Amino acid sequence: MSITHPPYREIDARPEPPQPERDAPQHPLEALAHTGDAAAQEWLGAHYHDRKDYAQAAHWYRKAADQGSAGAKYNLGWLYVHGQGVKQADAQALALWQQASQDGLARAMNGLGFLHEQGRGVPRSDDQALAWYQRAAEAGDPSGQCNLGLFLQNGRGAPVDLVRAAAMFSLAAHQGYREACYRYGHLFVTGQGVEQDDAQAIAWLRKAAEMELPVAQRELATLLAMGRGGSLDYTMAAGWYQRAAELGDAQAQFSLGVLYWRGLGKQQDLEKARLWWERAAAQGEERARNNLNLLAKGVRR
Repeated sequence: MSITHPPYREIDARPEPPQPERDAPQHPLEALAHTGDAAAQEWLGAHYHDRKDYAQAAHWYRKAADQGSAGAKYNLGWLYVHGQGVKQADAQALALWQQASQDGLARAMNGLGFLHEQGRGVPRSDDQALAWYQRAAEAGDPSGQCNLGLFLQNGRGAPVDLVRAAAMFSLAAHQGYREACYRYGHLFVTGQGVEQDDAQAIAWLRKAAEMELPVAQRELATLLAMGRGGSLDYTMAAGWYQRAAELGDAQAQFSLGVLYWRGLGKQQDLEKARLWWERAAAQGEERARNNLNLLAKGVRR
């Protein structure tokens, strides 16, 4: 999927109907929010959002949005996109993000790019998505910069431009945006749009890996297991494969099983190799299925 999601993470939760305002304040900001302070209402919405009380989050975001808060409009739109605390409605998100973008909110511009890319609430259009990502990127939004980089990398809405894509990934990565750190690091692995540089690849992949991005953890582990960018280090490679495997990455599960099978970076343990290959095979990893067949035949190394 070529889109990075707007700032709030996706969380599974059953939407709940908005609750009436409480007489007794439950949070230090509630007393101020009840007086009509828009900033307090927005922050209170974020508080409930973090607690996964999406109905209360929507309640307070709406109050702040009605007073013109661009941030609250964006956050309320996010709830409509995901159907959390409110009934799912792309059209509502579109209207709110259009308002917030007119107020100059960069992440709302990125959100409009997402809606156009996915055809949600509007006809699907790479051209329109590219235009909104461009605006978000120019306004400094790291999500927009990363998404613009992906479009330029893949030739969506514009000719392929790997050098400019790399520049966009760099801008977002230097803001600490997780996926951009991975994308930028991967370019240094392949030498696309930048000069191939294993040391730079490892540095940026490690940043994304430390932010728990499984694909970055797995790619970093592979470079370490190959000795690229420094000394070969199976132990460290195994550690990163382990972290990615525990987050459900099937390729990392396969590779971790290989290290257990061969006794590289881990003490040889055929049962643990089997365990990780079974998990990878359950996700369709064909190499894991093949190796399980080897174990069944008694092949040990």
